[in-house]
Amino acid sequence: MKTLSIGDIHGRDTWKDILFGSSFDYTLWREAYISGAPFNWNPDLPFLAYDEIIFIGDYVDSFDIPSPIILKNLEEIIDLKKILGERIVLLLGNHDIHYFVKDNQCSGYRPDMKYDLEDIFRKNEDLFKMAHQDGRYLWTHAGVRSLWLRELRECLYDKRMRFRKVLMAKKPVTIAEEINMAWSFRLYPIFYVDPASGGSDTYGGPLWVRPSGLDRDPLPGMTQIVGHTAVAGIKSTLIDTAEHWYIDVLRHSNDALTLNTNGIA
Repeated sequence: MKTLSIGDIHGRDTWKDILFGSSFDYTLWREAYISGAPFNWNPDLPFLAYDEIIFIGDYVDSFDIPSPIILKNLEEIIDLKKILGERIVLLLGNHDIHYFVKDNQCSGYRPDMKYDLEDIFRKNEDLFKMAHQDGRYLWTHAGVRSLWLRELRECLYDKRMRFRKVLMAKKPVTIAEEINMAWSFRLYPIFYVDPASGGSDTYGGPLWVRPSGLDRDPLPGMTQIVGHTAVAGIKSTLIDTAEHWYIDVLRHSNDALTLNTNGIA
């Protein structure tokens, strides 16, 4: 499967350049679709080359883009998901959940956008998830530490966990399924913030862990694709059998990560 992973958006519309060639080409495609053309009416559009297009989260909050533009950009991304369905994967970042999860505010929070962004995230929550997985490839906003995953599982599979009946009925198999169920239950390890990000938890969770923590404590045998921490260009690290790709680059470039999940980049 050929995948394209797009880093932290933060109100930018550079995804239109990546997926359509330009904002003009996106608008042309969108108007044609509204008029009744199939989504693949132009076979030369770049997005058609990919089986999956994965947005790594943080769609909102910016130090230089006005709030109305941020909101419109998010609406357009959600609209793209509704049109293309499973071809588009929308992950959540820390700058997204702080608009609709209590006590999770972080830098960049815009009180003037609380109502609008909370409304759009809540109305479309079923279109977003916390983790995505294809075999040994795992996507989250910031990454999954091995020790953090152990703590999450202790909480998730605790016999006293209030949603245990739901958990046992669904029987998650993959790491992503476990994380997404924990997110749906709002289990507290999902929101762990470690000292590297200004918190007091021992391990940062998938919304907050930084590369230093992730590289120090990887998931053996897994390839993780993450954003959250800005880098000048897409880069990867190898730690024994684990591989980490860091793709939060859109403030510097229009690059996105292309991978074949059979293992060939």
